[in-house]
Amino acid sequence: MNIVKAVSVIIGTIIGAGFASGKEIYIFFGQYGKFGIIGAIVSATLTGVIIYSTIAITKRLQIKSNNEFLEKISNSSKVKIILENVINAFLLVSFWIMCAGFCTFFKQEFKIPIIITASINAIITYFLLMKNMDGIIKLNLIVVPIMVVIIIAISIKNYPIINLINNLNTNTQNLGKSILSAILYTSYNSITLIPIIVLLTTNIKNKRENKIITLVSAAIFFVLIIAIYQMLTLSAVNISKIEIPVLTILDECHPVEKMVYSIAIITAILTSAISSGYGVAENIKDRRKYKTITFAMCLAEIPIAYIGFGKLVEILYPLFGVIGIIQIITILKKVNSIAKNAKNWYKLYRKNEGRNSKNET
Repeated sequence: MNIVKAVSVIIGTIIGAGFASGKEIYIFFGQYGKFGIIGAIVSATLTGVIIYSTIAITKRLQIKSNNEFLEKISNSSKVKIILENVINAFLLVSFWIMCAGFCTFFKQEFKIPIIITASINAIITYFLLMKNMDGIIKLNLIVVPIMVVIIIAISIKNYPIINLINNLNTNTQNLGKSILSAILYTSYNSITLIPIIVLLTTNIKNKRENKIITLVSAAIFFVLIIAIYQMLTLSAVNISKIEIPVLTILDECHPVEKMVYSIAIITAILTSAISSGYGVAENIKDRRKYKTITFAMCLAEIPIAYIGFGKLVEILYPLFGVIGIIQIITILKKVNSIAKNAKNWYKLYRKNEGRNSKNET
């Protein structure tokens, strides 16, 4: 896989429907005013560190799967089991959150009752989960680049960045909160990002490609955060209580812009939901129970949808962010261990070379 495809998959994994809706960006960055920009820098930087470290570990230890990756970084069966359970739980929660987002979209835009959209979505997701994932993956690879272009284009056209700094508050109490929020945001994103990177690494040739992929991915991620961040900040709309703020903000823009973005976001919600749901379903060990468990999972989305997309994002994602820090720490410890071993090996090599030179003389 070339660098462009690797970056596309990484960005596609990070900017799901929650990101595109604007709700995640408001919760983790926008509400902190000027210091949300510092949070965006922290998040993009930490994301880059995670991408580079995961690729480095996977290449160095010749890891082929995420299960093997968890074994190598944890050095403990208990930690490995915890991380596996966290990943599965997060995928399930993400599935339900995306399903809630589907219902919220139609309630917010067309006033359609949740019971109707939740029931329809339960049927759609169940039958899609019975199909092959290839079509969903291909669709996501089309939707994500389109969404990236739309986000940046609308943001630049309607909300000039030159006006951004002057419109931000300067409450210094927000600095520490914004940094912590950025770490939590990066942490829960890493739960699903790391398994994808492990799979991508087999096609990454060397350190140079690793560096390029890391830098480009982190840069695009930062630009996208700022693009939505400035839309949220410079808009005259009070978006603090709105479930899908970007769609409300787009009422200020050209109708075609909103229509195109609406199609992109509802497609992203469905593909994100199916991707997460499929990840849960694939971990069912007893394949005879696949249909039953999948049906129960889809049925459960109906009552969960009543909690609300925004509340689910606000409560559950930070919780998984706290848990996800465990995985980040284990990765950084493993990278440090590999670096130390490489340094010790090099010293030993130089020492042996010196002895051989003396013996030859």
